[in-house]
Amino acid sequence: MEVVDKGVETKVKGDNMPTTPVLRIRDLTKTIGKRTIIDRVSFDVNPGEVFGLLGPNGAGKTTIIRMIVGLMAATEGEVFINGVSLQKQFEEAIQHVGAIVENPELYKFMTGYQNLLHFANMVEGVSPEWIEEVIALVRLEERIDEPVKTYSLGMRQRLGVAQAILHRPSLLILDEPTNGLDPAGIRELRDYLRWLTQSEGIAVLVSSHLLSEMELMCDRVAIIQHGRLIDVKTVDEWGTEQTGAMPVEFEVDRLNRVADVLRQLDWSQPWTEAPRGFVIELERAQIADLNAALVAKGVKVYAIKALEKRLEDRFLEITGGETVG
Repeated sequence: MEVVDKGVETKVKGDNMPTTPVLRIRDLTKTIGKRTIIDRVSFDVNPGEVFGLLGPNGAGKTTIIRMIVGLMAATEGEVFINGVSLQKQFEEAIQHVGAIVENPELYKFMTGYQNLLHFANMVEGVSPEWIEEVIALVRLEERIDEPVKTYSLGMRQRLGVAQAILHRPSLLILDEPTNGLDPAGIRELRDYLRWLTQSEGIAVLVSSHLLSEMELMCDRVAIIQHGRLIDVKTVDEWGTEQTGAMPVEFEVDRLNRVADVLRQLDWSQPWTEAPRGFVIELERAQIADLNAALVAKGVKVYAIKALEKRLEDRFLEITGGETVG
């Protein structure tokens, strides 16, 4: 079944007015010979949001990004940036995009400032004042006059982001931006992207193999598998959506009687110990049955809590346990 993101007219960051997507992809397809790499993918990215692409190894995330920025031609479908077709009006559309695909392209023998100045000379309207402001945004003031070869990976990544937003794009695309960053660098990047979307209204499209980071970084996440779009949801929707059995935590006083109660009910579900009781996956109706059986067996039940599934749990369910990358 084809999945199409429905977020064409959405409200962003508390704004009461609907907004037009910065990026709109419709039926994007890539075939090589008889093999379909990307199969009719459609989704929107709105101003002021971080939109994540998540998928197993070889799912097609980087291929989608390459087609969006014009590094690879699409076989079918269309990409619209601020309403302009990338295929029909490439130069007009691409001027609204800043991107880092795989790794930032920097001159390591030059200073950070010289790199930014070199890029600024290739586009119109970049003032010295804006260069200084961008340097401050990515927190490189203290090292900007040093050669890039002396920078850590995290600093090079931040300089790459500075270069990508120097021409004030509407859309920032980052392919695996946290690769090689230490936890502090990842947090800095995450906080910076959040600030950028909220203060500047830039739309950010990011791919990552780190499920935990996607959960913290993104407003919405699209799961890609075998070149197809599985679904698009907010991070909260991925986490709270419950289908079938759900993990439930029981806080009890006599853990040693739990196995007997489950045998009496003739239930085969596995269960695990928790700090104050146990966790088991149950259908909604089974929660009341188990509670009654525990009480009848003399077990005091102090609390029952349905646990929300995290993005990682839902991802593994949808993809059949495939690893990401």
